[in-house]
Amino acid sequence: MQRHGTPLYVYDLAEVRARAAELRAALPAGARLLYSLKANPLPPVVRAVRTAGCGAEISSPGELDAAVAAGFDPADLLCTGPGKAARELAAAVDRGVSSFSCESAAELERLARAGRDHRPRILLRLQPPGGPASGLSMTQGRQFGFEPEEAVRVCRTAGDDWAPDGFHVYLGSQLDGTDALLAAFTHAAEVIGRVCEATGVAPSAIGLGGGFPWPYAARGAGRALTGLREGLELLLAGEPLSSVPEVWFESGRRLTASCGRLLTTVLDVKERAGGVVVVVDAGIDALGGMAGLGRVLRPAAEPENLSAAGRSREPVTADVVGPLCTPLDRLAVRTAIARPEPGEVLCVPNVGAYGLTASLTSFLSRPSPPELVVDGDEFTGLWQLTTRTAPAVLPGTGPCGGPGAA
Repeated sequence: MQRHGTPLYVYDLAEVRARAAELRAALPAGARLLYSLKANPLPPVVRAVRTAGCGAEISSPGELDAAVAAGFDPADLLCTGPGKAARELAAAVDRGVSSFSCESAAELERLARAGRDHRPRILLRLQPPGGPASGLSMTQGRQFGFEPEEAVRVCRTAGDDWAPDGFHVYLGSQLDGTDALLAAFTHAAEVIGRVCEATGVAPSAIGLGGGFPWPYAARGAGRALTGLREGLELLLAGEPLSSVPEVWFESGRRLTASCGRLLTTVLDVKERAGGVVVVVDAGIDALGGMAGLGRVLRPAAEPENLSAAGRSREPVTADVVGPLCTPLDRLAVRTAIARPEPGEVLCVPNVGAYGLTASLTSFLSRPSPPELVVDGDEFTGLWQLTTRTAPAVLPGTGPCGGPGAA
């Protein structure tokens, strides 16, 4: 940290492997776990997920580049997203992507033109009504997928050449433990079953979604998934899943959140009515969580004062704010923290998912924080957001991976 300064992201690949092993063990044998690159597309993180036995789900040309850079075969990727342009579909097909989650009849037509020489596997994304409560419900996003009745009409008119090979459902993120996950997957399976029954489609693959919970920018760990494997085994033994060759689940947050932390330096400490205001050098440009415009996540980070570790320091209630010229630049409101002083370093945990790439990185034209990658105690590389497909060489650091670079 003394060498690279702050703000600085630090990712530990050992954590990625541990979370992947943990989540795969909570799923039935034979189920396929896909990593959603939107959570963190940094190639060494994606590579760690791949070597831990996971597949990958992408939703942009940049994520395709990152997956390939991490060693994935494009033929093993699932391409998703509600707005795939014709040029993106053609480029993905040309590069060998062979599975697509399609979201509209118009998109199916675009894919048919792009894939006329290489017919890909087609999953229709379904947008079921209802579903269990979640941190972010995808059923509120009306742009996603086919309503079940629409999917039935498409299946009946697609013809043999472009009939769907399967179905894909994603109900929401941050589902609250085993019961909520099983309720979501059961609901997804029931909707898929009704579409299969109405159309006669015998799917070769079904994606039941994810939503495996883990804290965001806060201390702690994800809810235990005790009993999930047993519950899923019962679900997969019933119809229509028992006859489906491949069942997929997906996760971003659960696989990578715990690997990342953000280090930030205290610039000012101000005594104000109602509490202390702590100004740090990382704002919503470094950790926005898409909250900078009042969207999705409230400023609820739980930073720890690393400089106060092992010292007797009274806790204070503080607002932790960034350096940007806007009152929206807040990381935490009325959070408890060991009283900080200018020059001390705070650490925000659990930001390996939806950290830097979910932030307002272009706002105020500030430089993006470097991303330092370690594997346990071993330094593996230093990266910069603008050059994510290759390690960065920052001023004064020397080649990435050089002795003592960390």
